[in-house]
Amino acid sequence: MDASEYKEYIFGMLFLKRASDLFDQRQVELRKQFKEQGMSELDIELALEDPDNYSGKYFYVPPRARWSESWEEIVEDDKGNKKAVIRPALKHVKTEVGSALNKALEAIEEANIDVLQDVLKGINFNHKIGQRTLDDDTLSDFILNFEKIPLKDEDFEFPDLLGAAYEWLIKYFADSAGKKAGEFYTPSEVVRICVEICDPEEGMSVYDPTVGSGGMLIQMRDYLREKGGDADEIALYGQEKMGTTWSICKMNMLLHGISHADIRQGDTLREPEHKDENNELLRFDRVVANPPFSQNYIKKGIVFPGRFPVWLPEKGKKADLMFVQHMLAVLKHNGRLATVMPHGVLFRSGDEREARKYFIDHGYLEAIIGLPSNLFYGTGIPACILVMNKEGADKRKSVLFINADREYSEDKAQNHLRPEDIDKIINAYRKSDNIPGYARVVPTDEIIKEDYNCNIRRYVDNAPPPEPHDVRAHLHGGIPLAEIESLGHFWQNYTGLQADIFVPRDTAYMNFSPTLTAKRDIAEFVNQHTGVLKANQALMTQLEKWWENNLPIVEALAPDAANQHARPRNVYVMRSQLMESINEAFAQQNLLTSFQVRGAFASYVDYLKADFKSIAASGWGAELIPSEDILQSQFPEVLEEQANAQARLAELQALFAAADDEDFEDSDDTGVMSSDQVKELKSKLKDAKGMVKLCKRDPGLGSAEEYQEKVSQIEAQLKRHKVLEDEAKELKKVIKAIENKRDELVLSAREKISQDEARVVIVARLKKLLLNTYNRYLRTEQRACIAVIENLWVKYAITAKEMESQRDKASKQLHDFLMELGYE
Repeated sequence: MDASEYKEYIFGMLFLKRASDLFDQRQVELRKQFKEQGMSELDIELALEDPDNYSGKYFYVPPRARWSESWEEIVEDDKGNKKAVIRPALKHVKTEVGSALNKALEAIEEANIDVLQDVLKGINFNHKIGQRTLDDDTLSDFILNFEKIPLKDEDFEFPDLLGAAYEWLIKYFADSAGKKAGEFYTPSEVVRICVEICDPEEGMSVYDPTVGSGGMLIQMRDYLREKGGDADEIALYGQEKMGTTWSICKMNMLLHGISHADIRQGDTLREPEHKDENNELLRFDRVVANPPFSQNYIKKGIVFPGRFPVWLPEKGKKADLMFVQHMLAVLKHNGRLATVMPHGVLFRSGDEREARKYFIDHGYLEAIIGLPSNLFYGTGIPACILVMNKEGADKRKSVLFINADREYSEDKAQNHLRPEDIDKIINAYRKSDNIPGYARVVPTDEIIKEDYNCNIRRYVDNAPPPEPHDVRAHLHGGIPLAEIESLGHFWQNYTGLQADIFVPRDTAYMNFSPTLTAKRDIAEFVNQHTGVLKANQALMTQLEKWWENNLPIVEALAPDAANQHARPRNVYVMRSQLMESINEAFAQQNLLTSFQVRGAFASYVDYLKADFKSIAASGWGAELIPSEDILQSQFPEVLEEQANAQARLAELQALFAAADDEDFEDSDDTGVMSSDQVKELKSKLKDAKGMVKLCKRDPGLGSAEEYQEKVSQIEAQLKRHKVLEDEAKELKKVIKAIENKRDELVLSAREKISQDEARVVIVARLKKLLLNTYNRYLRTEQRACIAVIENLWVKYAITAKEMESQRDKASKQLHDFLMELGYE
């Protein structure tokens, strides 16, 4: 079963368990409240079954859908007689499990129809996979796995933990599904750019016409909190065509505690669902979207045709700018939108050219941002972000082009935008500056002269300059001084490195220092150079000082019983304050760019977001200390024993694997043998033992002593091999025992750690990870420096004359060999 199939089971079960656990939690609260009000036990029981007492994040869960409660069903036999039958709680169902789960979801939906209509019924645990459905045993095991996971609020380290987990699952399924994932997941880095461009504020309405799993709307909300705004003061709207994806989105909103989001299902182009009281299209302050790329559409039956000043062809997969026109149509007079588009819409002729003309002539098109290729699931083609802004449209006479397609990190399956790449894009957009090779404000007159062709490279060419080659240096040696000086950024940062790695040759050329005898020497030379080490240490010292000065802001996250109201305990506010502070603190250094400084810090906070949220919600809990850290500080001998066992086991496993190779020779006399050798020797041993018995009965067949000697030799060989096998088995037992013991040791140690002790350990860990994050960026700069110096070595260390000499020498050697062999 692939991810596109089993994700529905995971999401359905997660929602079912969460709803039931929250229902139990709410019942405890209500029972206590009703008792304090003096209600009778009978009235309390009736009130607890009143659906009106469950709202917001709480759903009324009918008896048949309750996780831990058995329930009574009235059944009628063939003769019409009715009787009560006790049904097991959902977690104890063993027969017809798929049907029981389906009916449970259906019952929850019907009991909460205003919020959950059509959300859960589409999940079918009896869905056929190939030619069969999942059997009862498999589904029972599935339920038991969820039974191990308590999902009440009190079980979470921070309130939004389940929403974060759900989003992680969505990304996991997108990673697993690959090409099929495009319909429901947009990479978070791209979402972040769109969100920061839209810059939502309190009181605004935000709309995503192709909402997918809802990530863009949720990030809009989170961004508002990051700015210090009230996340409940933003109205969220969305529409999604695919039924399954719409259900995922609805559950995503609910598991994030967002019950007010208005998410509709339907074809946005054909019939947008969001209308006002006059049945006119609803207008929004911000629109953000990643529509499906290159789709066809059907013009017949489209309502509100006035949305489309330019009709694109129905065939030929040209619906992209139809989505943009719809977004523009539902945008308020001062609204702004950011949407992801394939590159083709920027330069294709015909009706797409007319659509671009419409956007530009009316002043709506504010910016075009080119993104790297292979960022998205389902397509490797490069994409862009179109920014439309109705505010100031009547006076707009230019379009900002940003070409960011060369700035990213590579991964196995996809490329990714780094935090510093995102920061650079947003900075360029907000400042609307001309940045050579990156961004340019292009007058509309120039675009008109180009016949409304908006191909980004036509206006911002970021192709790297051609690699310089000095012919004289290639022929006669030396490194051109001009090329060395072009690397001034590194020489400025790493004091003395240029003088130590190059020595004068003449006025225009240098030589490599005699201490460098090969290309491989360069990396070690740079890494150990005093100027490099001092520069890095200076930045790290400055970072440590900054941390100590700003630690109170981090510590203020934790609840303080004596001073609760004075602490904002807002991770997003903390992030914003610290980001501004670190940017200011490192503004004067040149080792890292401002984008790298902010990007490194953004990366750090994003990595530890869950930890910071947990500190804000629960304080300095020992559960935030990683198990490895506890073991290292409390039980170092356990970790050492485990490491030694794992190392020896790896050594033995490598030995066994090598023995199975055809050309293996036991040069170290370890006694290891291949699987085939062991089988062969066991067979020979059996035969030899048989011959010993036969020879004893009939001496004429041979010497029993000789065969016994052979038996002893084979047994000795097999014993040596078995000793190694037994050692490997014992090591596996030791490792398993340690792993089983680890959890107990960690748990017992955690229980003994006070909040003050935990705070010291957690703060030390936060500091260490901050230093490690910036250290990675510094190492990246070092590697870049090494790479450019090695490039100079490759180009100029060996001259053309030396190459000719080497060639002649090799040719003479070959000639002499051929002469010796009699071929010449």
